[in-house]
Amino acid sequence: MDIDLLYDAMRVRQEVFVVEQDCAFLDLDGLDRECIHVMVREDGEIAAYARILPFEADGSRSIGRILTSGSFRGKGYGRILMEEALKAAGQGRIRIGAQVQAMGFYSSLGFKRTDAEEYLEDGIPHVKMILEESLK
Repeated sequence: MDIDLLYDAMRVRQEVFVVEQDCAFLDLDGLDRECIHVMVREDGEIAAYARILPFEADGSRSIGRILTSGSFRGKGYGRILMEEALKAAGQGRIRIGAQVQAMGFYSSLGFKRTDAEEYLEDGIPHVKMILEESLK
């Protein structure tokens, strides 16, 4: 990823997670160098973004930092993003920490809730979800 694209990805992550969702957290967690970054762009701007973390010991992967930029919501970019992210992740189990309000969207992609308890991440209710077999 070149420096301009990296800057754009970091900017949109800050816009959505830190400013819009009012979550003060260290976004630059040292994992980005090892991740696969998936983006949907429109007219040079990042409309949607996610990162795929490296394989875990059990062969599963996690997709995180999933977002659709505010000005691009409602246009189907989230679904396009997730379909591309699932392809890029390859075969196997995929884990996500889903915001509760987005559970229906992730369920429509085949994700299932893994436990009954919600948890707070940066003050936002989340649930753990899993897709047993990602897209090829």
